[in-house]
Amino acid sequence: MDRDTTRGKWSHQRILKKVKSGETDILVGTQMIAKGHDFPNVTLVGVICADLSLNLPDFRSSERTFQLLTQVAGRAGRGIAPGRVIIQTFNPNHYSVQMAKDQDFAKFYQEEARFRSELSYPPFSRLINFRIGGNSQKRSIKAAEEMGEWGRRLVKERTYGGGIEILGPSPAPLVKLKGKYRYHMLVKGKRAHSLHQFVEELASEMNKRWIGRGISLTIDVDPISVM
Repeated sequence: MDRDTTRGKWSHQRILKKVKSGETDILVGTQMIAKGHDFPNVTLVGVICADLSLNLPDFRSSERTFQLLTQVAGRAGRGIAPGRVIIQTFNPNHYSVQMAKDQDFAKFYQEEARFRSELSYPPFSRLINFRIGGNSQKRSIKAAEEMGEWGRRLVKERTYGGGIEILGPSPAPLVKLKGKYRYHMLVKGKRAHSLHQFVEELASEMNKRWIGRGISLTIDVDPISVM
């Protein structure tokens, strides 16, 4: 069960109906089978390469791994018969995998909060993602480099109340999407007013220099994903 096998109308309902009736004994699929399904006759769940999401360049990677593992584990043993979950991972000692195995939500929160606090990631700061996009890779790189230079100049010359940190610019994890080259810059800060002022000034400067010349700028405040 994946995006390819469920493109047709009612296709995913037909697959799930076979599982529920017992006609299908084994269901192999992507994350779409991990949550929201209640099959009392399912007693075994296996997760292959459970740590792939840990390698994503996103500060939420541990949280998303924990969410996925706890969700898929919940598909087993929903009836009278007990369930069993087997997790295959190259990082068995990672706290997100260990806490998911133990279903220990409180301890996962403590570890994740400590990690984010030390690196000043949300919810201990605000995060803004500036993303440059363009048809020309050379021009996109140039625009991203100038954005970084101007952003750091603003932080140095203006009084924003301190606490603004710039990461990048760098190639986006999905550096080319739908024919566009993508580069991004992350900005962290604790004061919303200072960040708002910084965004306005940097966006204004980028609009003068690049926007409308084959380059687009997307500003994502509190991004759900930095991919």
